[in-house]
Amino acid sequence: MEPIVRLLVVDDDEVDRMIIKRSLRTAKVEAEVYNAAMGSEALQALAQNQFDFIFIDFMLPDMNGLELLQKIRERGITTPVQIVTSQGDERIAVEAMKTGASDYLPKTLLTPEGISQSIRNAVRLHRIEEERLRTEQQLRHTQEQLEIVISGAPIVLWAIDAAGIYTMCRGNGLSLIGLQTDELVGASAFEVFKDFSNVIVCMRRALSGNSAKCTIKMQEVWFDCLFLPIQDQNYITGVIGVCYDITERIAIEEELKNAKDAALGVARVKEQFLANMSHEIRTPMNGILGLAEVLWKTELDEEQREYLKAIQTSANNLMVIINDLLDFSKIEAGKITLESIPFDLKHLVKQLLTILEIRAKERNNTLKFLLDSDIPEFVQGDPVRLSQILNNLIGNALKFTENGKVKLGIEVVAQEAERVFLEFTVTDTGIGIEEEKLTSIFEKFTQGSNDTTRRFGGTGLGLSIAKELVEVQGGKMTVESRLGQGSTFRFLLPFLKTDQQPQTESVQPKEALLNIESLRGAHVLLAEDNPINQLLVKKILAEEQITCQVANNGKEAIELLATQDFDLVLMDMQMPEMDGYEAMQYIRHRMGTKSSIPIIALTAHATQSEATKCIMCGANSFISKPFRAQTLWYEMASVLGGKIKANHFGADAEATSDFNSSNKPAEIQPKEALEKEPLDLSYLREFADGNESFMLEIIEIFLSQTPDQLQELNEAVAVSDWGTVQGLSHKMKSSLALIGVENVQLLNAQIEHAALHRIHTEQILPLSEELSALVNNLICQLRIVEQSLLHSIQENQNQ
Repeated sequence: MEPIVRLLVVDDDEVDRMIIKRSLRTAKVEAEVYNAAMGSEALQALAQNQFDFIFIDFMLPDMNGLELLQKIRERGITTPVQIVTSQGDERIAVEAMKTGASDYLPKTLLTPEGISQSIRNAVRLHRIEEERLRTEQQLRHTQEQLEIVISGAPIVLWAIDAAGIYTMCRGNGLSLIGLQTDELVGASAFEVFKDFSNVIVCMRRALSGNSAKCTIKMQEVWFDCLFLPIQDQNYITGVIGVCYDITERIAIEEELKNAKDAALGVARVKEQFLANMSHEIRTPMNGILGLAEVLWKTELDEEQREYLKAIQTSANNLMVIINDLLDFSKIEAGKITLESIPFDLKHLVKQLLTILEIRAKERNNTLKFLLDSDIPEFVQGDPVRLSQILNNLIGNALKFTENGKVKLGIEVVAQEAERVFLEFTVTDTGIGIEEEKLTSIFEKFTQGSNDTTRRFGGTGLGLSIAKELVEVQGGKMTVESRLGQGSTFRFLLPFLKTDQQPQTESVQPKEALLNIESLRGAHVLLAEDNPINQLLVKKILAEEQITCQVANNGKEAIELLATQDFDLVLMDMQMPEMDGYEAMQYIRHRMGTKSSIPIIALTAHATQSEATKCIMCGANSFISKPFRAQTLWYEMASVLGGKIKANHFGADAEATSDFNSSNKPAEIQPKEALEKEPLDLSYLREFADGNESFMLEIIEIFLSQTPDQLQELNEAVAVSDWGTVQGLSHKMKSSLALIGVENVQLLNAQIEHAALHRIHTEQILPLSEELSALVNNLICQLRIVEQSLLHSIQENQNQ
């Protein structure tokens, strides 16, 4: 359906107007017709309305049609105009067309066909012309905008032909490098940029039909350059490109890099400070706690025991502060690790409250526990971190409450198919928190009031750490409090549902299970520069008839080890002249027959990275200061495995600790029994601090390296290359120790010892075969563990 045409008929003759209307109806032209009897009326109508077509009679009362047409065009109105006249004068027709008429029509031709044809053609042509003008105007506007951009922005717009000759080069960016618009036109781009190989490469790439980009520096100005091929059908006719100034961005990036380097430097300084602080505090704390433990075993009267108890309490409080600072450091560095294991929530909470009950009674508080009956028997999560959070919140509540009540409530707030959401509420009737402090109570180093530290102690880190531990597990913590009436802390944590029962552990700590008698008669070298710690270790060892010789630094330790026989070295890591790391590496690589002596590292840096560093430097095990006597005995027993020399000072001293007096290998279990021995990853889990990703990394390294090492070992045994055999056995020692199968370590130690001393070499072949069979069996088990860890890690990431 054709659109309705708006017509203006300018004619003072009513008959003519009727003829035009009748002709339109006859021609079936849908039109809205407006009439004007004079030229002035027509101009007024045109000022108020828009028309698609205008009929103008040549003879009007106030002016002729050509005069009206001229006035219409002077006003910028481009609507098609047809001059109608009763005269057939060709001169009028020519003047009408010259003035801007689209057609000239004598009144004798005012037929329906003539009128409809004139209108349709004129309107169609007019609309085409309007579209052309509109397109031209848009193009002109776009060109003007582009010109503003090119002339104002710090860019260079350029083009070259297929031979590399500039055909255009303009833009405000040229002024940055001292050039004028089109100054390079006619020059060869290859010659201009002959010293910029990356530009030449990009131009050649674009001339071959591929886009390219590069960054260049010209006269201290940095440009990013884009090269685009110009294609005509299947031929590359040139390249068009744009270069834009990125000097400011480069400067900002450089500033950011410098700021990042500075921040990393500050972080390293901070980390080193915390590490040094930990060491410097833990070293004397080791002496305080250790000697307090030794002193407790002596005869004391009641008053002395009270004083000693106060010393132990103060020391333990100081250790809490130290551990808070270390946790804070780990959280800030994003190195906090989480476990996901099944555990009995009710049992965990009851154990925790049993311990806290003592603190509650000290301040005459009652401690209550309310548990939702809908809580599953077992849940899966991180029990250690949950204990830490609860211990912090309940401990705070007890500290700030006296002669009052502290209550722990746990309830189910939501359940899903695989998860349960538990809300923990710790409420007290203590001193409360000022309302204006509630918004900042979780900030680091912040406490409820200015005198809190003076009155109650603490670092102001406890609540911050608890909140961070909740949030890193996907939970949220809130607080409500009124000054003088008490506080309520709530946190929500998700746990996985599980039917798997947690692994049961002996009620006694592992240290209590050792046979101390197996250590008696051992001769130990202690490398330690702190006199208090020297005194402590000597006292602990003397209690079990273990002799101890002291070296004040790593250099003295090496000198003593070179001239005397010892069963074990206790090596402190931070010592003057030569530290423990250097000393262990020297012993392992340059002391021949003494290179395989067991070494336990004593370190005050209580971090996983420190443990790894100690093992990599040659330690068989490590102990973090401060330590208890039982911990030291347990690690010594674990490393020595009951193999103690009978007499280090008599003429009939045994030759080795790994071989008996007849120089025969110690008895080994049958191969069938070895292959059935289960895998024990408890040491690896403890070494990794429960970090499954770290465990997986260790296992993957073991699986990738050990088969090749075993093959190399067997090949060296086959050609009696005992030096290589000894080196490979020693190399495998640390990784085999992490797997935790004692017989594997014993077999490897016997092979290393026999190859090192060139004794009973005929036994090495069967020993290596036994070792290969056992390790291959362990590899099969480890591959199952590897898949299990991968699945567990993936599940944790998807939660």
